[in-house]
Amino acid sequence: MIAMKIEAEIKTLKKILVDDEKFYQVPDYQRPYSWEKDNLNDLVDDLTNSFLTAQDETYFCGSLVLVSNPADERFDIIDGQQRTTTFTILACVLRDLYFGQLSPKAKKYINNSIQDEFEDQKRKLKFLTHEKYQIDFEETVLKGIKFRGVRSIERDYPDNRYLLNAHFLKELVEEKISESNINIDHFIIWLYENTVLTVITCPNQDSAIKIFNVLNDRGMPLSSIDILKSSLMQKLHNKEDRNAFKAKWENISSNLQFSDYDIESMLNTYLYFKLAANPKSRLDKELLGIFEQEGKNALEIIKEIDEFSHAYIKSLNEKCKYLYCLKYLRHRIYWSSILSAAHFSNYGELEKLKHYLVAYYYQNWIAGATVARIKQTSFNIIKMIKKNSPVKDVFEEMQSNLNRNGTMKKYKEELEGNWIYGRKWDRAALLLIEYFSTDDSSHNFIPLSKNLHLEHVLPQVPSAEWGNYFNSDEREQWTNSLANLTLLSMRKNIQALNSSFEEKKKVYQDKDSVATSFRITQKICENREWNTNTLEARQESLLKKANEKLAIF
Repeated sequence: MIAMKIEAEIKTLKKILVDDEKFYQVPDYQRPYSWEKDNLNDLVDDLTNSFLTAQDETYFCGSLVLVSNPADERFDIIDGQQRTTTFTILACVLRDLYFGQLSPKAKKYINNSIQDEFEDQKRKLKFLTHEKYQIDFEETVLKGIKFRGVRSIERDYPDNRYLLNAHFLKELVEEKISESNINIDHFIIWLYENTVLTVITCPNQDSAIKIFNVLNDRGMPLSSIDILKSSLMQKLHNKEDRNAFKAKWENISSNLQFSDYDIESMLNTYLYFKLAANPKSRLDKELLGIFEQEGKNALEIIKEIDEFSHAYIKSLNEKCKYLYCLKYLRHRIYWSSILSAAHFSNYGELEKLKHYLVAYYYQNWIAGATVARIKQTSFNIIKMIKKNSPVKDVFEEMQSNLNRNGTMKKYKEELEGNWIYGRKWDRAALLLIEYFSTDDSSHNFIPLSKNLHLEHVLPQVPSAEWGNYFNSDEREQWTNSLANLTLLSMRKNIQALNSSFEEKKKVYQDKDSVATSFRITQKICENREWNTNTLEARQESLLKKANEKLAIF
């Protein structure tokens, strides 16, 4: 027990940012704001789902640990700066997108969460981490956001995470509002009145650090998995039955660990298979509710979980190029639920299904679609698999979603564009092409490790010799394009660096007595020169290979 006066209270976003005469700052010892698009996507997805499915309930969004700083007449944020900053950016995005459509109440909530009601220059949140961050935040977000294309923001403001995330939030919010026909005024009022955080106010920095360590300690409370196991075992009144259940549970866990998987991931996949919808509460509550509806006893349940776990392991352990490509995707839960369901249900058209899954998810990934875009279609496919619907119906479901959202057009624009390097899918796209550049069916999986590098054939900082082949406009067009990128191991990447094309070819071939293992890189060595004609031909070749697998709709 910490012997000090610490105040803890659950407060709404309205109480924290709008009503209270409280102002906040991120102290200079804190790390900079670092949330990325995936974090934003999860937040917006959770908020809009809660609004659509449980408007009368509160949405809990973690904790906020504060220390009063009388010298600055503000509260230092010890824990919770990522969420607080994001909510402030979100307020600015909502202001600049929808302000003219809002009621006075919603307008007040937004304005007062950004700045003091009576002092325009007194902001609710400021940064002491570095003067640059406060200037970026003030000039490009708080004062008004000049919305542009995300790619131009990434190019022109590479270090301004606030402005970049404002653009990401714009995309995410507009998509959810349009997709679910959300009344923006009602949503904003709900956001401020129903989003809650546990606000812990400490008398000094030392006490706040202790609270922060307690909140983030690795000693976790009873997990959903523990609760599920305990709840099922309690339904067995026979000692032999309980022992049998426990032995089966431990065997399931052991088999998963042997294959480098964990029981929590498997059970979440099992939940998606059973539910074929977005879970609305904890895993244990959802599954226990399903089991109660089905009227199964605990031994029947553990038998089905055991059978599903074998299907789960089999679906992830296959030596299959399509599976290798799927493993590069971030949101594994969707495709793994579909493939596990297919194995569990002995689905008859599995190979076509895997091809369609790669094409569908990669098109969305390359097109920059959010998880909200793929979610419902994924659930619909799970339902189809469980009904053993023909694979052509799955194809049509995917096609309908892609056509409705214009995904194919965006996918082609991105893949054919002149700036592939640095996209989250750049190596995955080249690996897909690599896998399918040969007919070898026993290809091994290539992990996205630190030893796998993207090599620029025409260097990013070319030596003078390269000027004989490319002018500045041509370098701008080709340097970061698909045609100019290839795969190398770390050692060979270091060897290649900014060398001439002839020197690079020696590295690609056999300079250190080990030829590159990548077929698409070996193929480059067949060229006598590296110029715009070579690049145009390679671009056409790589796009053809990619589209054979991806542009099938």
